Amino acid sequence: MGNTGDALERQNAFYETIREHLEATSFGKWAVVSGEKLVGVYDSNREASEVALKLAPDQACLVKHVGYVVGISPPMLRVTHVPVRHP
Repeated sequence: MGNTGDALERQNAFYETIREHLEATSFGKWAVVSGEKLVGVYDSNREASEVALKLAPDQACLVKHVGYVVGISPPMLRVTHVPVRHP
């Protein structure tokens, strides 16, 4: 899995410790986790991803849609530096 995969696993484990609280207070929003810290909760995936890119452009941050599960395992996204198109 490598360093990125290990970091995402640790971040996901931390997210699980705060998941219940986030689902009660921020269902449907997007959470950004870096290390073992909740960076913030945002209204859109785009906003959360932009924050994650600014925070750690060369590291993986976990961006999760609070309260939603895709398939069996929770979604884990690796945010990398990608140009953002503005309308």
